[in-house]
Amino acid sequence: MTSSQVTLILLLLPAAGAIVLAGRGWRMPRVVTRIIGPGVVWASFVATLVLFDNKVTGDFTYFTWIKSGDFVVPFNLLVDNLSIFMCLVITGVGGLILTYAVGYMDKEDDPSYARFFTYMDVFIFSMLLLVLAGNFVFLIVGWALVGLSSYFLIGFWYHRRSAVLAARKAFVMNVIGDVGMILAAFVLFTTYHALTYDKVFHAIPCTFGRSCLSGDSPSLELAAFLLLVGAIAKSAQLPLHTWLPDAMEGPTPVSALIHAATMVTAGVYLVGRMHPIYDIAVYAHAAVAIVGAATALFAASIAIVQVDIKRVLAYSTMSQIGYMFLAVGIGAYSAGFFHLMSHAFFKALLFMAAGNVIHAMHDEQDMRKYGGLLRQLPRTSWSFLIGAVSLVGIIPFVGFFSKEQILGAAFSKPDDTLALIVWGIGFVTALITGFYTGRMWWMAFSGKPSPLRPVEHPHEAPPVMLIPVFILAALATVGGLIQTRALGFGPQAVSDFLAGAVGVQPWEGNIADVIVSLITMLLAGLLFLAAYRLYVTRAWKPWSASVPWLQNLLERKYYFDEVYNAAFVRPMDVAAERGLSDVEQPLIDGVVVVTGEAAQASATGLSLTQSGYFRNYVLVFLAGACIAAVLILVRAAS
Repeated sequence: MTSSQVTLILLLLPAAGAIVLAGRGWRMPRVVTRIIGPGVVWASFVATLVLFDNKVTGDFTYFTWIKSGDFVVPFNLLVDNLSIFMCLVITGVGGLILTYAVGYMDKEDDPSYARFFTYMDVFIFSMLLLVLAGNFVFLIVGWALVGLSSYFLIGFWYHRRSAVLAARKAFVMNVIGDVGMILAAFVLFTTYHALTYDKVFHAIPCTFGRSCLSGDSPSLELAAFLLLVGAIAKSAQLPLHTWLPDAMEGPTPVSALIHAATMVTAGVYLVGRMHPIYDIAVYAHAAVAIVGAATALFAASIAIVQVDIKRVLAYSTMSQIGYMFLAVGIGAYSAGFFHLMSHAFFKALLFMAAGNVIHAMHDEQDMRKYGGLLRQLPRTSWSFLIGAVSLVGIIPFVGFFSKEQILGAAFSKPDDTLALIVWGIGFVTALITGFYTGRMWWMAFSGKPSPLRPVEHPHEAPPVMLIPVFILAALATVGGLIQTRALGFGPQAVSDFLAGAVGVQPWEGNIADVIVSLITMLLAGLLFLAAYRLYVTRAWKPWSASVPWLQNLLERKYYFDEVYNAAFVRPMDVAAERGLSDVEQPLIDGVVVVTGEAAQASATGLSLTQSGYFRNYVLVFLAGACIAAVLILVRAAS
């Protein structure tokens, strides 16, 4: 089997699984759905390992999709180290999440079991198309399909109004990003008359050793900013972030898939894939770092006051994606993608462990109603703690090495004012992360059981839900050892693997960077422990007592939703209501009614000709024949 065939199989297997489940899943025994749903994703993972092991690279063209004159769009898949890296994360972590979902969604009275796995397989297929696409057309197709499948998954429990509204919000925000992507592709096509990555990147000045042409930089800046709109929407960065916390309305496996390994990382992948553009478009590149740093601090501050365990993790995801944007925005691409991988490990672990808790607590998500779970759910509790300390960035867990490499890359550029500013924001965010993560852990798992707990004696989840959690806990524990450059020594496997694909040299830390990294870890760890004194022993006065206005500001999420409702939602509602009475009824409804009445009147007139008398039909026939004969004679005479 050739490499091009393996690549196509890798892409199409999840689609095939979705087709089978959509067509016959509701008629199949449930055990078949349990095999097909995660099985096709694991098969794609094996295919990715084959490409990885054989060191496959290439741009495989299968057929021409569109051809109109000089405008040609092939169906081509790009396989390089970056796409293989992303496929390993998507199918590997995605396979664990779907395996976990086999147990989480297994309720005997739930008739939509096959529908759930259909949507999940479509989502995986969409992400694989996004990262394997070799041209902007199929990038946009994958981009849009990811948004569509996320709409289905977030609104999976469609009988809940909150889920429907959350799905709609996510869809609208993502469509804004889709528009930016389409306009960016249009700008690049009109400038370089090509839509495949290879032709566009080779046509860009300042790449591959060629000198710059200043006249091209405005169009590149415009294209880069438009691409950034798409990245911001898909990765839930400021100001198009409001959909992500509401996406928690979907089942917990959906939250793990969207927040950990797939959808929200698409924006980071986009900037990395388009690095030939961003390396030249300096203003747009700087905007990536600024947006990432601002979002990281913004989301971390909101997480401090959340009481829903999944919403804490949602804002944590926004914050950690902000770190990735920060990294790729200052050119530290390999550091950003290393954090993408490590975040997939510990954030999927946290969501799935939280799902075990929610499962045990009869769907209760308020942490204030937990407490004391360490003694009753020890396996889940210790797994959650591994994910928590990795999120905080404690040695030797994977989060330390990836996060500190980002901060080290920014700190090691003393002549770059922007890099130092975003480092300072990242440093403060790391401390806040330690505090809100400690608050989440101590409130949920330590102390005495809350009197408001819905379950007196919760039980551990079944093995099918625990084994994926244990695997991710192991990866979060030892995964950082493949790249220990945050300590200034050791391997740098991710950077070496991606160096050619993202076009930059990996960062190597010095003694000052290491010292700063260790100080950051120490302070974040102390704040993790300080949360115990605030929320368990209550030995210290709550911080909100002295600044109640800040507590209210954070609880209202800086009033973004209120501002958007006032600026966009309510005016549109008013316009729709007025349009319903002033435009829709007299104009649109009127056209429909008049058309129906005209059709009815004409039908009534024609019905008179159907009298049933033979002589009438003969007369009509003869009259028609006479008219035809006259017309023929007139035409012949002329």
